[in-house]
Amino acid sequence: MSQSSSSHGGARPGAGRPKQEPSKRISVPESQVPTVLAYLDAYRQPTRAGDPVPVSSSPTTLALPAFAHNVPAGFPSPADDYRDDEIDLNREMVLQGHEAATFVLRVSGWSMMGAGILDGDRIVVDRALNPQHGDIVVAIVNNELTIKRLGRVEGKLALIPENPHFQPLVLDEGDTMEIWGVVVSSLRTFKRGG
Repeated sequence: MSQSSSSHGGARPGAGRPKQEPSKRISVPESQVPTVLAYLDAYRQPTRAGDPVPVSSSPTTLALPAFAHNVPAGFPSPADDYRDDEIDLNREMVLQGHEAATFVLRVSGWSMMGAGILDGDRIVVDRALNPQHGDIVVAIVNNELTIKRLGRVEGKLALIPENPHFQPLVLDEGDTMEIWGVVVSSLRTFKRGG
């Protein structure tokens, strides 16, 4: 048998896609290949919570008008007939009596996108709440902050992502974990400035 002078090399352990996963070809303009690859790389990065910032102990009060009907695709009438109440965002996002234990953190990464928490969002975290199975939590695992859903995998305590590209983080012997706080709200800004 003669040796081939192929420039492609041979089989490598761990190379290629998993056998059970089908693939599909897509066309991307050559100029956009770096952008698409950078997006896919960022999309597969684990989600982390940034430096905690405490909620102000003397928050300002700004009452926003709330309207009594849903807005599926329109805009509420400014008529006072539809006005129901006023909403204080401090009371909406911070449990009364938990002000000193409530922090805001910025999220980095995409592993919680299925829960509606995206890269760049801010989360409101209450450290006074006792975490329950199914809660979204900020945890310190082996000295790193992360955000995941608290659960179990095969009977073991686990932190479960909300993105199919990530595997659950199952705690093994020797791993350290501290639940830092429970996520109670998420903040997303669609427009900044004026």
